[in-house]
Amino acid sequence: MPDIDESLAASQVWRGQGVWSQAARRAKRRITRGRRVVAGLTATAAVAGTAAARLADPAPTAGRLLAIVAAAALLLVPMAGRWASRDAVAVWTRLRSVSEASKAELHAYLARVAPYADADADAVLLRRYDLLVADSGDLVGHTLDVAPVDRPLPPVTDVPSYLVERVQRQVDGYYLPAARQAGRAAGRIGRSVTALTVLAGLLSAVAGVLGDGLGLTAWVGVAAVVTTALVGYGAAQRYEQQHLEYARTADQLTRLRLTRAAGLGWTDDDAFVAESERIIAQSNAAWMAKMVEEDGAAQQ
Repeated sequence: MPDIDESLAASQVWRGQGVWSQAARRAKRRITRGRRVVAGLTATAAVAGTAAARLADPAPTAGRLLAIVAAAALLLVPMAGRWASRDAVAVWTRLRSVSEASKAELHAYLARVAPYADADADAVLLRRYDLLVADSGDLVGHTLDVAPVDRPLPPVTDVPSYLVERVQRQVDGYYLPAARQAGRAAGRIGRSVTALTVLAGLLSAVAGVLGDGLGLTAWVGVAAVVTTALVGYGAAQRYEQQHLEYARTADQLTRLRLTRAAGLGWTDDDAFVAESERIIAQSNAAWMAKMVEEDGAAQQ
């Protein structure tokens, strides 16, 4: 591992980046938790409400308890929804944008490419980082209770080490694993939706053949509500979109690295680092902007 000259400027920016990154992860966890809770409460309300109706005569006490559960679940849905509101998503995307932009600036600084190739690199880094933070001053409150974590600087001292520690590490350590994880999540939701759809079809078929003496028709509606909640959760999480975006970015970065290694292009250090950071930034911006846009459209 190369020796890293831990300048005060680099250490300060890296420390600040860690704080913004932690704040962004915390905001994202709240959003994901909110979406899961909304889906769970919606399914609970449907199941409990239907069961309450079915038990009203044979078991009135149990029916009343289930009715209370259904009502409570419905009342809690708007409260949980606030965790995943449009404003919450906007805050998360902006926190993440500051974190990722700070990381990009630091890696360009460590690689000593433009605009950090001259003797005033420290001053340039601090000035550009200050501008990032100043533009997001209204978000500082989300970082106040985040404890900074002492981390060594990325082991980047030039463009070759940048290629390994930034480009290849992003591909192998982030984009490819994230693409696989999003793909698996999308697959699980798809299989669950298929199973619920088949169940609803079977219940309808049995009720149609044998009559509705067992009250199966009501449970067809429950299956439909649960399916809708599950589909809504998957759509909100954008698993399919993230799977494609992560895979595409990993491919772009890999082709960029191989093109340079083969001497077929991107031989200019400044241009290579700038293009690498553009691809990474574009990936982040693309699906985050889509998330904000679709959340806004859904709530209009």
